[in-house]
Amino acid sequence: MTTYLVTGAAGFIGANYVHYLVDLEPDARIVAVDYLGFASNLPNLDPVADRVEFLRADVADFDQMVALYREIMPDYVVNFAAESHNDRAILDPTSFVHSNVSGAQALLECSRQVGVRSHLHVSTIEVYGELPPGQDSFNEASSLNAKTPYSAAKAAGDQLVRAYMQTYPDMNIRMTHCANNYGPYQLPEKLIPLMITNVLRGRKVPVYGDGLQMRDWLHVTDHCAAIHTVLHADLGPIPAEAATNPALLPIFDISARHEISNLEIVHVVLRHLDLDPAEWIEHVADRPNHDRRYLIDPSKLEQELGWRPEREFESGLAETVRWYVDNRAWWEDVLAAKGNLQVDWSTR
Repeated sequence: MTTYLVTGAAGFIGANYVHYLVDLEPDARIVAVDYLGFASNLPNLDPVADRVEFLRADVADFDQMVALYREIMPDYVVNFAAESHNDRAILDPTSFVHSNVSGAQALLECSRQVGVRSHLHVSTIEVYGELPPGQDSFNEASSLNAKTPYSAAKAAGDQLVRAYMQTYPDMNIRMTHCANNYGPYQLPEKLIPLMITNVLRGRKVPVYGDGLQMRDWLHVTDHCAAIHTVLHADLGPIPAEAATNPALLPIFDISARHEISNLEIVHVVLRHLDLDPAEWIEHVADRPNHDRRYLIDPSKLEQELGWRPEREFESGLAETVRWYVDNRAWWEDVLAAKGNLQVDWSTR
């Protein structure tokens, strides 16, 4: 029996990957780990609770994690565990370093000491920073230029992953960077679920600054399919040239090439809810150091591994809006447990 260890499994993307894995490999053993921090929500796993083994654990606790590895002997490890919200990282950077740096290294070391078939570290587009004028997109060869506490912590984790790739080439490590995700089970602190749940409670949609920040959007199910493709790909040895060319490392950028401004996406969501944007949009103080634009190029993933996104943005977004409308009890429970998830930067 194939055994998967999925960390950060009660978060948005991690839970969706567990759902995806249950459907794709019904005979696999799936061990889901999460320390149930702020961004986690155990009910995300309720639909598959009878098919997975859940353990509450902190991935940065090496002793606990290596004991788990030795008990279950995972074949594949997928690390989603991360604190992942820029607003909260500005208010409390320390917890982001704990999970995104120390946690990443602890899992790498567990995989090195115990041994696994493949270890995949899930990272983010934001490690590349802000696109300069005249540049179309980032790719796997781009420099890491993180500019917020969240993205800097993720970039530090990335550097450790790259170091392990080259120092321990037999470990079979892979890494992905993803565009902004959307879909079911996303915490209502992020743009799309925040605006939907606000409107459904009769509140206006907060738009940071002028709302013209450009983002690259990817449906979470397409992201899960890409991760599974990378995890199982036969990539071969890392070439010596990768020492000076990171594009040759087993790193893959994941994007559906759908770029849209924050303001435009708010308009689209309100249209799906049959509401007038003029009545529901409220421009608010922007957060500090807000990246203006970023976009990644998925050509390497498409050309080398044959992955393509399947979800069209308009229909995927409409489906997401319907999910939040139909699952009001889910997000009301989240808000009751976590409180107000909207940050007012005018008072900070």
